[in-house]
Amino acid sequence: MTIPAERIEVGKCYLIRVQTGQRVRRVVGMPNGRVQFEERPANRRRTTWTRGILNGRSFASLVEREVPCDWMPGGEG
Repeated sequence: MTIPAERIEVGKCYLIRVQTGQRVRRVVGMPNGRVQFEERPANRRRTTWTRGILNGRSFASLVEREVPCDWMPGGEG
């Protein structure tokens, strides 16, 4: 499932599915239609967040759903 790019918000986290598995991405900025984010593997709450940037449509096309930033598989949310 994807969401419209205009529904992406700074400060919210989204569950993303990529070839290497699920990831949680936290939006930290949205300059010029691009989405700056930090991400971590969904199955590790305690890890270093890494940074990335994508255009808004590309980011939105990967979103499965909005989740709490501490989301893990099998948990609530």
